[in-house]
Amino acid sequence: MMNICRVSLFSLLLLLGSNVNAQWFDAKGRAPIANNDKDIARNMAVQDALKHALLFTGAQVSSISNLTNGLLSTDRFEVRSHGSVRNLQLISEDTANGVMVVHIRVDIVPSKTMCKSSELIKLVAMTNFPLRYRNQAANGAIFNIGAQAANQLFDKMSSHEGNFRVTELFPIAQKFNQSNQPFSIDDNQQVPQQLLAQQADSQYLLTAEIEDLSIAKSTSKWLGLLTNSPIREFTISFTLFDGLNGEKVWNKRYSTRAPWTFKKTQRVDTASHSFWQSPYGASINNQLANVLNDIDDKLQCINVKGNVIKVDSDHLTVNLGKRNGIKMGDSLNIYHLTTFTDNRGIIRQSTTINPTKFLVKELYQNHLKAQPDDDILYGDIQNDALVVVAP
Repeated sequence: MMNICRVSLFSLLLLLGSNVNAQWFDAKGRAPIANNDKDIARNMAVQDALKHALLFTGAQVSSISNLTNGLLSTDRFEVRSHGSVRNLQLISEDTANGVMVVHIRVDIVPSKTMCKSSELIKLVAMTNFPLRYRNQAANGAIFNIGAQAANQLFDKMSSHEGNFRVTELFPIAQKFNQSNQPFSIDDNQQVPQQLLAQQADSQYLLTAEIEDLSIAKSTSKWLGLLTNSPIREFTISFTLFDGLNGEKVWNKRYSTRAPWTFKKTQRVDTASHSFWQSPYGASINNQLANVLNDIDDKLQCINVKGNVIKVDSDHLTVNLGKRNGIKMGDSLNIYHLTTFTDNRGIIRQSTTINPTKFLVKELYQNHLKAQPDDDILYGDIQNDALVVVAP
């Protein structure tokens, strides 16, 4: 009866936020039972499990306090978090060999508050930028502007020092239909975001589409003796995908306009210095600089994630390394994507945290080897399991 009441109270606990874009996490926590006091052990085990779930979202946890009999008695737990706890359920508890083990399910919603910047580096791959309306490029024959704009942004990102590094610019242009399924405009074949990110060994894939290159008619002044340069539009929409699961994590449209100072019949070389120094090219470059800053802000609060690429009897190999800023002795958490059915019959996705803690024992530029902290490999860890670097 006690456990049933406890689960009910957990399910009614609403702490912060009402955003529908929530994600459920299953986590287990453990704590030693000292002086046969199970209440204190339960409190400590719930704190341990909650920390695991919050750290996955980029939280900076200083303390979690005011728990009574395994329940948060107030909403005062000191967490600077990229996610807020909306619903917390105690699924089960067990004791064995003097240790209390609890299983919780927690509903975390995104927070719009700023978070502490991570020192670790996320890796981003890119594709070229296709034109939505190719006929708009006829004036000046700037049909290659998508590829050249992508080169300009790639160069900026290559010298950027911030929360991410660019790894590769794929010489393909992709469009995405309403269901966010990609296809190459060259051969109309689908190329999944995860596959491209995997080929570049990156955690994210950046794509874009140029939506508007239209040009207005020239206007005359001084009785038609002089003519103003026509104004040309440039509108581009960027999308950043999570390379591990293919989900869209960021999208933004940028728009600018500037005088088109080239002759009407001139074929303009969009790879030339003169084009990018022109008013129109310079205005595009200004927008690309804004893209750089916005992506940096977006990735600031997100922990570095990778995949298990090999499982051995006593260690794991992970596709993260020195270029991500990882150091010897860093701690890693392993997560498994699962599903469960709620009390309304709706299938929900959940992320189950593996109880094994891993430490980086061997470190290379593009990968690492990690061993269990207690030399015991718990749970069924498979290739492609999600790996998150603990802050």
